Amino acid sequence: MRDLTGNGTAAAHVTRILIVSYFVALAIGLVEGADLTRLVTPFLDEIPARHVSRLIVLTLCALVVFGLYRRAAALVLAIILFWTSYLSLFSHGEVGGFWRDLALIGGLLMSARVGVHDRAADVIDTPSEAASNHSNSEWVAIKPRATVTRFREDLNLARID
Repeated sequence: MRDLTGNGTAAAHVTRILIVSYFVALAIGLVEGADLTRLVTPFLDEIPARHVSRLIVLTLCALVVFGLYRRAAALVLAIILFWTSYLSLFSHGEVGGFWRDLALIGGLLMSARVGVHDRAADVIDTPSEAASNHSNSEWVAIKPRATVTRFREDLNLARID
């Protein structure tokens, strides 16, 4: 069987770049969508608010693409897009644009692996390894590994019935 882990990583990078490119285009003003200045205009005038919001969004996009504080940057970028989209699109009745932005937020969070726990660090291979790492008073749940033979045994039992 072929190992496709490298291709999966490349696909994640391409997906991340595609999604972040929308945020860059939105910040620069190349596409119509959520008004990113809506969160900053209560504190600044219109032109400085536009520049500050562009700088914030472009900085967050760079952090997501280059992998520096990726999860935090993706969360902040998602929160900014959600609220600006809610204020500028949903409140004015443009549900389609708001829905598009929600899908982009989900894609951003998935591509930045927000909320994904690395299970490889939690897997304990043998009971002796678990015993050496933990005291007797601490119980460790060891999940059995799924093997082909276990699946075949289960299928054979199901066929007999």
